[in-house]
Amino acid sequence: MSTLDKTIGIQVAQLASRMKVKQTRIAQDCEISRISVNRFFRGRSEIRASDLVNVLKVLGINLQEEIERRLEPQR
Repeated sequence: MSTLDKTIGIQVAQLASRMKVKQTRIAQDCEISRISVNRFFRGRSEIRASDLVNVLKVLGINLQEEIERRLEPQR
């Protein structure tokens, strides 16, 4: 697992903590195990891209919308 993978998991965990969103809620809403969420948050394992997108949605971040917004021409 790359350093980037570990960093992303830890940063997403920090965001979830700041927002007071529990791992159990993330796991339930994303239909993945709490253990998988915990391992990802500690930088111990990777998760599928689709699961990451869903985790971010639970935290109020729509990755596709964010990318589209950044691709829009500057006004």
